[in-house]
Amino acid sequence: MHDLSALEERLLASTEAANSSVATRLPLNDLADFDAAQRGKIADLPFGGVMNAHRSKAWDMAQYDFLREECPVTVNPSLWRMAQLNAIGGLFEVTRGVWQARGFDYANMTIIQGDTGWILVDPLMTAETSASALQVVNDTLGARDVSAVIITHTHPDHFGGLRGVVDAAAPPPIYAPEGFMDYAASEGVLGGNHTSRRAIYQFGLTLGEGAEGTVDGGIGKTVGKGSRTFVPPTEFVGETGAERIIDGVRFVFAMASGTEAPAEFTFLLPDHRVMCMAEVCTQTQHNILTPRGAQVRDALLWARCIDEAATLFADQADVLINCHNWPVWGQDNLRAYLAEQRDIYKYIHDQTLRLANLGHTPNEIAEKIAEPDWLSTKFHARGYYGTLKFNARAVYQYYYGFFDGNPVNIDPLAPTALGTRLTEALGGPDRVMELAQKAIEDDDLQWAATLLSGLAFAKEGGARAKRLLALVYRHQGFRDESGIMRNIYLMGAKELEEGVTPVPAAGGRNADLAATLSAKDWFDAYALRLNADKARDVNLVLNFNVDGQDLCVTVLRQVEFARMNVLHPNPDAEITVSLPLLEGLANGDLSFEDAQSKGALIKGNSEALKHWLALHDTFDLWFDIVTP
Repeated sequence: MHDLSALEERLLASTEAANSSVATRLPLNDLADFDAAQRGKIADLPFGGVMNAHRSKAWDMAQYDFLREECPVTVNPSLWRMAQLNAIGGLFEVTRGVWQARGFDYANMTIIQGDTGWILVDPLMTAETSASALQVVNDTLGARDVSAVIITHTHPDHFGGLRGVVDAAAPPPIYAPEGFMDYAASEGVLGGNHTSRRAIYQFGLTLGEGAEGTVDGGIGKTVGKGSRTFVPPTEFVGETGAERIIDGVRFVFAMASGTEAPAEFTFLLPDHRVMCMAEVCTQTQHNILTPRGAQVRDALLWARCIDEAATLFADQADVLINCHNWPVWGQDNLRAYLAEQRDIYKYIHDQTLRLANLGHTPNEIAEKIAEPDWLSTKFHARGYYGTLKFNARAVYQYYYGFFDGNPVNIDPLAPTALGTRLTEALGGPDRVMELAQKAIEDDDLQWAATLLSGLAFAKEGGARAKRLLALVYRHQGFRDESGIMRNIYLMGAKELEEGVTPVPAAGGRNADLAATLSAKDWFDAYALRLNADKARDVNLVLNFNVDGQDLCVTVLRQVEFARMNVLHPNPDAEITVSLPLLEGLANGDLSFEDAQSKGALIKGNSEALKHWLALHDTFDLWFDIVTP
């Protein structure tokens, strides 16, 4: 057996060589993006960061001061360059009457001067960071009320800070794309716990910032760790070409729903000659399928929406802004930018389907798809967030699903069974370790990770296998150009070495947003917690009136189903309750007595309601990922 420190030394040399080759291949000394990212700066970020209700940092860009140094061996130099760009924060003038607050959270907040107050576009992830950004705006430009809010799409880093900038009791007009309320709360509900756990990996929320930790998130640094809030929109836009006069400012909208988000729009400010591409375009290739988990996106629609916006707006704009990263100035530059952004998604779409139609499977396609030649100098389309290989697999999934047609993959072995059998077939744990160490010596890291992951899941897997796998994951992360892929590798290494380390602020739940769920969404989400073993031979019928809406819930055949606007003639019990009280009961936060004292009414067999609640599992956010 080789000494672990000797293998680590060998890996570090290989990582240095791999990263040096990136620096040789790409024109990393091109300063044009740095000029664009610093252009128009008029105020700095607040000194000392922003505190949250837990008396910890909700946000502090100073934690990334290490990026002022030369790129270390442990970071891909192309990612280091992007991380330095995303660390340029403060208040920036885009053009007369339009500003952006960048580096206050993961996304940007755009500020537009209206006739009577500030029109805010996408008020960040948390109330603390959005309030801090608005304070800098008012201190720098003069205090004004918020006269309107624009929310470009359904992802929480663009609206979670609403209560930091508006009075929820008397909000100004809030504009959002049509369908926003169908998705904003419900998009993450059914898969919510699993998505949240993987998001912690994606954003590296327990890693810590540094040259061996998180350095960047591709479209920003990381997500704010403060209070996530919500105030429902009052106005909706659903047609391309729709015009609105908002506090005296003319907006022209273009729909982009189904691209980066299920409900999204872009817009033009014709009198300012500014177009905003929301998150349909950024200064990096985006995710067609986000690693945290979501419904796969339509790459062809994405390309067409960019082209439509370019056709509609490019002649009327001199500046292009996005809701992440920095602007593009000059009509020629923004035209080229839009064409290249369009073409990266079209390229991935078309080449994936070409290779699929030649008979190749997802992993073969990911191996075969090559960077287009132009991508080596167009940093805004490189894979700092989404990546070519991951996105190619996503396009395959969009059209064909997860099954690749090979019968062996109809019913593949689960990780523990596969790892145990492969370990045995290869000659036992010691032999697997020998093969893995040889792979590391040959710098064949994916094969080493494959062997060691199998051993880690096997019954014979031990601490040494986990330590060695952590070492491999760490160096795969050190070499990755994508900020979030780096985070995922490093989070895997951390979990292998330390186990799961819960961080309360990392699991941020938006109670305001949860309160907007319909009864149907809530019951659909609760039904997926039904434990099929506990529900065996159960036949249960409950009638509910939830905030005035009637519905019937049945548990039969180990399936729970809620039928809306229908009541059963012979239920086991009848419950009249508000949705917050019902959620309190379901989560165990309220006793039956507490719920009844707060207005819940139960008629019939109250034990039936208790039985129903007891049939359901509770979910732990901090489940293991890299071990059984």
